[in-house]
Amino acid sequence: MPKEAMQDEINLYLKEEQHALPVAEKIEILQKKDRSQWWKLAINVIAIIFFGYSFYFGITQLSDVILYILLAVFGVNVGLIFYQKKQIRRLIEYFKEEAPS
Repeated sequence: MPKEAMQDEINLYLKEEQHALPVAEKIEILQKKDRSQWWKLAINVIAIIFFGYSFYFGITQLSDVILYILLAVFGVNVGLIFYQKKQIRRLIEYFKEEAPS
């Protein structure tokens, strides 16, 4: 990955004052962000299950169109969360390679 693109991702996931931290601390911060993504993912999956279940069993009065829009939004959100997790893991690997052994 080009250096500029990697720097853009670093700026995205680390605050400016965190740029001067040692590599080990940067990795720790990124690992915490990676773990927090699981919560977001769980909430979105629960929402998909909830809306799907309530629609399937006739509990909700949502129209088909509204349900599909909601499912699409939450589905896209799940995809974006996985993409963010991939970026964070790539940054962790980058910093591990950069760290002095």
